[in-house]
Amino acid sequence: MKLAAFILCLLSTIVMGWMLIPLCWCIPMTVSVYKAYKCEKTLGTGFKICTLLLVNLIGGILLFCDND
Repeated sequence: MKLAAFILCLLSTIVMGWMLIPLCWCIPMTVSVYKAYKCEKTLGTGFKICTLLLVNLIGGILLFCDND
């Protein structure tokens, strides 16, 4: 599920590429989801909520459904 969440976050970051302010949080959050996918980092509940609200709704829901 983390791979699907990463792909959705990446697509959202690309779509928001013309807006500079949202990229300030979309890029680091997408990188963090990628690191979690590669098992280098764990994601907390607060991060999952921020992903849900600020980056991608479906990607955030997938992160909440992941049991790691």
